[in-house]
Amino acid sequence: MDIRLQIRHWRRLGLTALALALFGCGGSTPVVKGPITPEPQPQQEQVDINGLLNRAQLARSPVREQLLLEAASHLHQRQESHWARNLLSSVDPALLDDSRFVHYTLLFSDIALGDDAYFLAQRILTNPRLDQQWQLLTEQQQITLRQRRADLFMLLGETNASIKERLALQPLLDETTLGLSNQDVLWRTLMTMPLPELQYRAERSKHAELKGWYQLALISKNNQSNLEKQQTQVNLWRQRWPEHPASQRLPKDLQLLQQLIDERPQQVALLLPQQGRLSKAGKAVRDGFVAAYYQALKKQSSVPELKFYDSASGDIRQTYQQAVADGADMIIGPLDKDRVTQLSQLDELAVPTLAVNYANAQAGSGQQLAKEPPRQLFQFGLSAEDEARQIARRAWVEGHRYAMILTTAAGWGVRSAEAFREAWEAQGGTILREDQFTGQGDFSKVIKSAMHIDQSQKRARDLRAILNKPMEFEPRRRQDADMIFLVARPNEARQIKPTLDFHYASKLPVYATSHIYGGTSDQKIDRDLNNIRFSTLPWFFDRDSAEKRSINAAANPAPSYQRLYALGVDSFQLYPRLKQLQQSAETRLYGVTGSLSMTMDRRIERQQIWAQMRNGRASAMPMVVSSRP
Repeated sequence: MDIRLQIRHWRRLGLTALALALFGCGGSTPVVKGPITPEPQPQQEQVDINGLLNRAQLARSPVREQLLLEAASHLHQRQESHWARNLLSSVDPALLDDSRFVHYTLLFSDIALGDDAYFLAQRILTNPRLDQQWQLLTEQQQITLRQRRADLFMLLGETNASIKERLALQPLLDETTLGLSNQDVLWRTLMTMPLPELQYRAERSKHAELKGWYQLALISKNNQSNLEKQQTQVNLWRQRWPEHPASQRLPKDLQLLQQLIDERPQQVALLLPQQGRLSKAGKAVRDGFVAAYYQALKKQSSVPELKFYDSASGDIRQTYQQAVADGADMIIGPLDKDRVTQLSQLDELAVPTLAVNYANAQAGSGQQLAKEPPRQLFQFGLSAEDEARQIARRAWVEGHRYAMILTTAAGWGVRSAEAFREAWEAQGGTILREDQFTGQGDFSKVIKSAMHIDQSQKRARDLRAILNKPMEFEPRRRQDADMIFLVARPNEARQIKPTLDFHYASKLPVYATSHIYGGTSDQKIDRDLNNIRFSTLPWFFDRDSAEKRSINAAANPAPSYQRLYALGVDSFQLYPRLKQLQQSAETRLYGVTGSLSMTMDRRIERQQIWAQMRNGRASAMPMVVSSRP
């Protein structure tokens, strides 16, 4: 789906889809919508807004607040929400009676959410007074406010608070379609929680129904590499919790477990390059896959027979057919983008195929591919474009609106910049400027121009010439930008950040793709990356990964191939669950490359975790976002 259509879709649905996309659980989710206007208002022709405001100016509290609230309500009905927001900002809700306080909360939160002012909405919807009002609210008011709070908490990363709102909302919806939808979103929200937190809450929760949810989510998330164990534990859970809502209606991804076990491939062929320019990359993907394979064996999970083929030799279509003729009922590969493209142009494929890259958007002739890829082709890779879109979403939620782009002139950097620009502008953001660097000693020149330092210096020279005398001068950077999107390699980023600081942009937030961090720590030189926020692979922060330990022991891997080892590990976790991802939009596989989901055209999308450089070290960040970095 085009990113502009996605953003409009998120806004039409409310916050839920945006929140789940931001934190690795995206998808089109029907949500409960409150009324556009918080309270039904009597129809009044030509309400004199200025008259109301004049009366408010002369009145004392609480009449003043009542008149301002009335004026704001009429303005919102007229779709003059900016004016209404300004009026409501001057109202002290503590001076309103209970009925008007509820009206104020519904109205102001609706306006704030419509403006994407998420932290303002948070302040409104978490006013302690609201928790004293629930028994006084109508059922529709409760539904509207619970829905808004659940969506907003999820968007801001307050997962447990969102879950509690979903539970409070469920009895209001009963067994309606909306009730089932709310239960689905509750499950997806649970699955975004880190495993240690799920373990803690599954043990400590005192709320019976919630404890059951936590325990089921823990079973699902803790056994993603072992289908049989997962199925066994789900059956045991249902015996312990026969009356639980999830026992009456299992989440769809868990409903599919037995089918996945019955239909699991018995022979898997890996079509990866064993020679040529991609041979080392192919070996890294293979080693990651095999490391996960042997860990599954140790856990007594069923594994397929493996066969290996050189995708760099000969026609990929002939190699593919040979693997099928040899008995493969699942193919992993190829890795080379051109060979993936060749497979994507076939009318059909004999067996399910998980390519570990994405087909080119265009054929060799330069023309857009005219046909859909065959239905048996699934594509999974380390897409820089996915990262760029994820960064655009998070930076927007954190309150930024005016972005600058600074990227390597390499093709992957240009594609990342384009993906960020499309996502940013679709949300309503503004790109002030886009600059590229070659890395050949041009960092200072590019940044000086981007920050308008050269213009500031020119104005100083002109002024000196006019006054004809020396003068004190300190250059001044542009003040309209509120963030930078950076695409760079580590050695480039280590030069760029100090250059930004030198040119008076030390306080300008920088968001970067995972390429600035190779997974190894060098505190001395990485101090130059301090304060940069970036999305990255969970692989780099997983110190308990048995696959990583075995790879490090056997291969002594180069840091530059760490991402490809992770790609191989997740390819092993993915291949038996492709049908689960395809048939259940709610399903996510929480792998070492990120949270994995599938699009309608069978592409695997990744949502990575967030990290920040502090004192020369990369530190994983919590899900909770901040109003400003």
